[in-house]
Amino acid sequence: MRIVLASDSEDYQSLEQGLAQLGVLCDAADGLDDLPSVIALSGPYDLVLLQVTGSLQQAQAPIRALRRRGLVLPVIVLAPAGASAEAEEAVLHAGADDVVFQPLRLSVLHARMQATARRARGYASAALVCGNVTLDQEQHAVWVDEARVPLTAREYDFLETLMLHKGVLLTKERFMSSLYAESEAPDSKIVDVFVCKLRRKLAASGAAEIIRTVWGRGYVLFEPSAEAVAAIRAKRRPEAVADAPVRGWVRRATRYAAA
Repeated sequence: MRIVLASDSEDYQSLEQGLAQLGVLCDAADGLDDLPSVIALSGPYDLVLLQVTGSLQQAQAPIRALRRRGLVLPVIVLAPAGASAEAEEAVLHAGADDVVFQPLRLSVLHARMQATARRARGYASAALVCGNVTLDQEQHAVWVDEARVPLTAREYDFLETLMLHKGVLLTKERFMSSLYAESEAPDSKIVDVFVCKLRRKLAASGAAEIIRTVWGRGYVLFEPSAEAVAAIRAKRRPEAVADAPVRGWVRRATRYAAA
C-alpha cells in the first residue's frame, strides 16, 4: 500500500516509521494545505491518512479541497481523543471515509486502512478473488482452489497490487512507485521478472490465466470467463478409468481365446 500522510504537526515520524514496518510506503505532505498538490504531482496513491493533533475541524478544509477537485481517494482521519461527536460528523460529511481516534495500535490502524482501500476497489472482505485465485490479506497467502501457491513476499506484493486494481492498466512505473521506496528501487525490468514468476507459479498450481500484457504499456488483471476456469479445472482431474479393462483379465481372456 502506498499512501500520502499529512499532519498538522511535525511530529509524525514515529507514525511514518511504524507504518513502514508494516509494509506501507508513506509520502509526507508539508502540512494539511499541501495535500492536493502532493497527490497531483506524486500520485497515484491508495489512501490518504490525515493526522490531526489539534482541533478536528482542521481536517475539513483539505478534505473538501480534495473532493472539489474530483479526487475519490479514500481518506482516513487520525484524530485526538476527546473530539466531539459533532466534529466527527462534520469531518465525515466533508468527505472523509473514516475517523480513527488515538491512542490505538498501529496494527489496528493498518487493518482499517486495508479495509477502506479494499472497499474503494469493490472488495467486501480480506479475500480478494479473481477467477479461481484467492489472495487472503489476513493470512497473507494465495490459493488456487484448494492449493496454496508458494510465493515470496515480493511476489505476493506484486499480485496484491494487481488484485486491488483489477481491470486497471498498471504501468511499470506504477508498480515501482507502489512497491519500492525511491532509495531502494531496482531497475524497472524487475516488474517483467516478477510477472513472469507469478504466471509460472499460478499456472503450475492450476490457475486460469488472469494477467494480461498490454505491450509497451504494462499489465492488467482481468476476470477470466467461467468456461476458462472450468476448462483449467478439468485438466487437473485424472482421466476416467471406470471403463478401462483390468489388465489381468485381458491376459486371461486372450489366452483362453487362443486355446
